[in-house]
Amino acid sequence: MKLCKTISAIALVALLVVAVAAQEKQPPNQPNGGSAPSGAAPLMVIDSFTHDFGEVKAGRPLRYIFKVKNQGKADLVINNVSPG
Repeated sequence: MKLCKTISAIALVALLVVAVAAQEKQPPNQPNGGSAPSGAAPLMVIDSFTHDFGEVKAGRPLRYIFKVKNQGKADLVINNVSPG
C-alpha cells in the first residue's frame, strides 16, 4: 500500500516537472500574435497529490486520474506528460 502511494507521488511530481519545463521552453501562443497582458499567468492547481489504492492484488494494473485546473489568467499549456 505504501508502495502504491509512493509510486503515485513520484508519477505526479514527474508530471509537474515535465509540465513546468515544457511551459518554460515555449512562449505562450496568442491568437492575435500579441503577448499576454502584464501580470497574466497560468496557475496550475491540483486537488490532491496522492491517492490510496488500498489493498491491491499482485499483477493488477492501477490507474487514477489526478485533476489539474488552471485558475490563472493565461492559458496553461501542457505539451508533454510521461510517468516518472
